[in-house]
Amino acid sequence: MSRQAQILELLAEQGFQSVASLADAFGVTASTIRRDLDQLEARELIQRTHGGALPSPQYGAPFDLKSTLHRKEKVAIGKAMADRILDGQTVLMDSGTTTLEVARHLASSRVTIVTNDLQIGLVVAERQRANLVFIGGELLPNDVSMWGPTSVQQLQNLRVNVAILGCDTVLDDGLYSTSSYEIELKRTMLSIAGEAFFVADSTKFGREALFKCFDLSSFTAGITDSHLDPLRAATFPVPLIRATIDDTA
Repeated sequence: MSRQAQILELLAEQGFQSVASLADAFGVTASTIRRDLDQLEARELIQRTHGGALPSPQYGAPFDLKSTLHRKEKVAIGKAMADRILDGQTVLMDSGTTTLEVARHLASSRVTIVTNDLQIGLVVAERQRANLVFIGGELLPNDVSMWGPTSVQQLQNLRVNVAILGCDTVLDDGLYSTSSYEIELKRTMLSIAGEAFFVADSTKFGREALFKCFDLSSFTAGITDSHLDPLRAATFPVPLIRATIDDTA
């Protein structure tokens, strides 16, 4: 897992971190952390401060860093969700590194995938595992997903059997995002679906986030990983499927 990706995640969760605390957390020297912070600042992903760093107020982690976080958990979730897609269905896949794993583990070629994610689109196109409908629009900063009025308008003319949606945070009252960019798009995705699932690794449960995207009542179930406390899963307001992680991979 990329140390820089973990630094971004820690800053997003806890706010300001000093160079010394980051060095202790990752078992490296302060000079190594300073180099990491310099590189992240050059990409405008953090704000350097005296003795440490703050998260950037503008954007989340870019795709290349997010894709390294909790990789085994996302693979397990992707497999579990892909197993629930039936032949002949039309499936909308939200943008994200977890939904990307769903696309990578599709077994059936007799499905139609609708997505606004460039990486998911490439997986479907290159492996020829499904029909592809790509949602256009504007490319989000530091990301691989399309958004904006064009995207929303295109979605409003569609109807899908299943929507698979991601998020930044899962709380008992709903799914949240750290950015307001995609809220309208995500809500439109949900509105055109016969049923919906959310996919989120266990680290996303209980985090802080600013923007509420969805109430949980709209979802058939959520797919997470087996690191989530089973008691927490059992008391969650909607059914949660805990996918088994392959720790030998």
